[in-house]
Amino acid sequence: MSKKVINVLSFYKFIKLQSLEVLKKEIYRFMSQRYIYGTIILSPEGVNINISGDGDKIEESKKFLLRRLKIHKVFFNVDNVSEVAFTKLKVKIKKEIIKLGFHLQQNQILDHEHIDASKWDKLISGDAIIIDTRNKFEYLMGSFKNSLNLDLYNFSDLENKINKLSLPEKSKDIGIFCTGGIRCEKASLVLRKLGYKKIYQLHGGIINYLREKPNSTNWQGECFVFDDRITY
Repeated sequence: MSKKVINVLSFYKFIKLQSLEVLKKEIYRFMSQRYIYGTIILSPEGVNINISGDGDKIEESKKFLLRRLKIHKVFFNVDNVSEVAFTKLKVKIKKEIIKLGFHLQQNQILDHEHIDASKWDKLISGDAIIIDTRNKFEYLMGSFKNSLNLDLYNFSDLENKINKLSLPEKSKDIGIFCTGGIRCEKASLVLRKLGYKKIYQLHGGIINYLREKPNSTNWQGECFVFDDRITY
């Protein structure tokens, strides 16, 4: 008898959503009927998904979400795990899918800013400034070598912390990263607002990087994840 495949699926999308209470009920009903657990955040600016369950049911749920939310061109972080990584299902409505005090529109996301794991390694081996946009606890658990710690406790304090870094000239290459990529989307906009020109985001975040380069010496320590695995 073949062993059951259990997946953890995470993705996000900045897209205008309406009728959030109706969406919440539909999504909760669909997921609960398939024993899918995790957290789904809905807001007027988009959706942030982090769920786990039987592999076939996860695939079914992914197709449902894409169809129901009319989402296209999404990057998925998918991992096989030994057991379901959550104990409950939560579908929440919030003002933002990642809190920073403003809504991000899809047309504000620049595709050329996203770079893959190999290009990331080249970037951090040069003289680029590498910024960890996660909080201080996550940074202390593990980070890319020579990355800057923003000493963040609340993501909403990001702009203030970046200003305190006193970074050099605005034309300097800047690499930013987070767990799955969502925080970097807003961090990039903040950096552009502050006048920085060359911003590069690690595509798919640390999780995707470590999946592609599990033995990389550029990463030091462990990556905190927001489920029962604790670290990746």
